[in-house]
Amino acid sequence: MSSSITLILSMIFFMCFLLLGGDMLCLSSAYSDLDSTAISIGYIIAKRATTNPLLLQYLEEQYNVTFQSINPKNPQIGETVEFVIYRYYDPLILTSGDFKITARRTTVLGYYG
Repeated sequence: MSSSITLILSMIFFMCFLLLGGDMLCLSSAYSDLDSTAISIGYIIAKRATTNPLLLQYLEEQYNVTFQSINPKNPQIGETVEFVIYRYYDPLILTSGDFKITARRTTVLGYYG
């Protein structure tokens, strides 16, 4: 009898740890995807040498991200631009709400080498 209860409890704990590990793996994958997207967006901004709202809207739709901030607002060629993008991740077991995953990158306008 006690071995059956122990087996049931151990399976419950095992499933919880399995779900937690799966959640961490998915979260890591989502952040890696956002990181590579941020690098691609930085390259496009540097190549186009502008941060006009039309380009930012195109990038948001194309890459399924949202720009949180971009500094400075009207940069010139050769200036350093810092931008922050984010996506939401819906975890399996960690919390009942969504995680906001952010990536902050800098790029130099007009430099793409």
